[in-house]
Amino acid sequence: MIAEKTPATSNNPLEQFVLLAKTAKGAAAVELVKQVLEAPGVHVFGELLDMPNVKELENGQHAKHFNTLHLFAYGTYKDYLKNQSNLLELTPAQKKKLQHLTIVTLATKMKGKLVFYNCVKCIPYSLLLQELDMRNVRDLEDLIIEAIYAGKRIVLMENFIWKIYC
Repeated sequence: MIAEKTPATSNNPLEQFVLLAKTAKGAAAVELVKQVLEAPGVHVFGELLDMPNVKELENGQHAKHFNTLHLFAYGTYKDYLKNQSNLLELTPAQKKKLQHLTIVTLATKMKGKLVFYNCVKCIPYSLLLQELDMRNVRDLEDLIIEAIYAGKRIVLMENFIWKIYC
């Protein structure tokens, strides 16, 4: 079901899913949601949530699919843990993706609470461990490194996450 990349879709990985959502209904829309949550290059979901065929999933038997897509667009990993009964069970890849998005969300939402150094904001490991429900620093650092390689604008340095705003 995933569309092949064309010059029009190569710069925006979400675009192919938005195009498919125009005609996908019911089970096809459900499958589209599953695919977009797994897609490695897709990190924004709001445009897909606005599609009428996707909005139709909000109520009824596929509400968990819509709720999970909404979580990836606007929520955090902690929100997932609190609302698991209303959401899909995440695959390992989806869990990591949501944790990566949570790191970025924390850096974005906590403007007044973060330590600034030059043009960067710092998030203490202790906060990340709590928000990501992780027990040890090594696993957290592995997750951060994966996020860096996945293209997020975060950098690991001296027991802080640094989100660069230059």
